[in-house]
Amino acid sequence: MYSIQKLKPDRNFYGLLLPFAVLTIGALFGFLFGLEAAFYFIAVFFSIYALYSFLTFVRTRNPGFIVVGFYQISLVAMAFLMPERIGGPRDPEIIFLMFLILFFLVWTIILFVTKKMKWRGREILEMVAGPVDDTGSGYTTRPMPAGKTEFTQRQIIQFSKFAMRHLIAVPYIGKDKVVFVPVMAGREFSFILGLKNDYTDETWVAFDFNGDVSVNISHRDYLNYNEELSFDQLCESLGNVFIGFMEIFQRREGTRIIDRMNTVGISPFS
Repeated sequence: MYSIQKLKPDRNFYGLLLPFAVLTIGALFGFLFGLEAAFYFIAVFFSIYALYSFLTFVRTRNPGFIVVGFYQISLVAMAFLMPERIGGPRDPEIIFLMFLILFFLVWTIILFVTKKMKWRGREILEMVAGPVDDTGSGYTTRPMPAGKTEFTQRQIIQFSKFAMRHLIAVPYIGKDKVVFVPVMAGREFSFILGLKNDYTDETWVAFDFNGDVSVNISHRDYLNYNEELSFDQLCESLGNVFIGFMEIFQRREGTRIIDRMNTVGISPFS
């Protein structure tokens, strides 16, 4: 198992703050404008969130986001129906929606706990730091070469689809290379919404179709380490991690990549 002590503790609580914020604003709407307004606010919010979930599926092809999207759509339907049925008998539609919400909620929790919808940037950075014990002179802005491979263009592109589907990295496919950008949870929104067209200030690994591999570790990610680890060794390790992933994928053992990341022991919330 990899050490999980080289990155600073994760203080990203957006996953917990968002539901709290929705409930708080919904309660405020209910207090100011009535219970119907609260339900309609919740319906509008989850409609937007469902669109984002389906967009995430379109971008990543990760089927878990379809489940989340249907869970959110079920909540929208319930929120629209409830104002007309408050205090009345429970219609078959309400009972059916309650069952549907519970079904998709349990499914969503299972996907969440098993990390099927977890962005893996934090695991990648921990794996990169695992074999690095030396400290160095600090960060440098220059990308660094990380070796040469014999992977074909087709193999690299096939792996890029796997990496995106399993949220290992966001691929940027160019005319002569594919660049993989590991994304931490909480940073994915700009990538999903198409607002992040320039990856150069991110941590990335580039596989040229002529075989060259180059890497870059962003200043923000470098500062996430507890110690001033050797930058050269971190870059070399980052290249080795992705080359290793590619080799495993070419053996048609992609599940081993997921298993290897799971052994890092990072919380589903991180």
